[in-house]
Amino acid sequence: MRIVAIRLARFGDLALLLPALSLLKARLPDSHLTLLTDHRWAPLAAMCPAIDEVFPIDRIAMRDGSYVRALVGIFHFLRDLRRKKFDVAIDFHGFRETNLIAWRSGAARRLALKRVDQSSLSFCFNLPPVVEDKQLHVSEMFRRVVDAFVPQPSSPDVGPSLIIPADSSRWATANAPASPYAVLYVDAPVKERLWPIDRFIALRGHLKESLGMSAVFVTGGRNLQLPGEAPVFSNLTIPQLAALIAGARILVSNDTGPMHLGPALGVPTVGIFSVGFPIHFRPTGVADTYVQGNPVETVTVRDVIDAVERTVAASARLHPQY
Repeated sequence: MRIVAIRLARFGDLALLLPALSLLKARLPDSHLTLLTDHRWAPLAAMCPAIDEVFPIDRIAMRDGSYVRALVGIFHFLRDLRRKKFDVAIDFHGFRETNLIAWRSGAARRLALKRVDQSSLSFCFNLPPVVEDKQLHVSEMFRRVVDAFVPQPSSPDVGPSLIIPADSSRWATANAPASPYAVLYVDAPVKERLWPIDRFIALRGHLKESLGMSAVFVTGGRNLQLPGEAPVFSNLTIPQLAALIAGARILVSNDTGPMHLGPALGVPTVGIFSVGFPIHFRPTGVADTYVQGNPVETVTVRDVIDAVERTVAASARLHPQY
């Protein structure tokens, strides 16, 4: 059985989808699973052992390029999609764009997540949709889609949803602190989600003095000028970022996609939320937690320290190596 799973964006949503794809593969171990996603997130998908093939699409080039180039790109994409002869198409995105992709795949069976706040093209599917429940975490909604397609009273053993490439592990070993460390992800896609950098610096001091951890600051490209010798990593590849987080004792992150790498890698995680929705996007590890304040400046250093200490204590009970 050849299955195409469709999820184009965003980084965090794709990270939350990977456990559901791992469950799908565990329930259908003889299937060939392809993930169709934005080319920017292909390196993340490539680290998921459940995915047999990544089918990247450059939506930005199609959107921002010339009209003729966009049409040519769409033609080639749809031609290549059809040639793969999928038996099943599962639309985990739920936009009309992805509805049409599922339909044009030519798959005999087609299923979709139906968003409550988006119009859909029901003619594109021949299996009942899974209607979004806004009270559930996004990862649980993805699992419901899998349950709808392959219902099982008990779940098989599911392996890790991410495996770090060996070269990225070596990079992290060479560049991360040798002592126990925390990763502080200080970037975000919008300023409303940026907890002030001076508070991250204060948090770093507490981690060192009270918990015996050094800390590294990570950004997606934000230019930071920090006092002292705090390591700052910027513009890492996705595998490098995952490897750096995988070696950490804890991840403290603004509400943004890389926050979800912590739970995916089993690293205790604290999320700092402002305008986001923790009910949908909170970190999912059993010891993980979050703080929220809107505007984000209302989240105090004490709030985050308390959350970190709760998470570290819970992690120590669950995982004595911490």
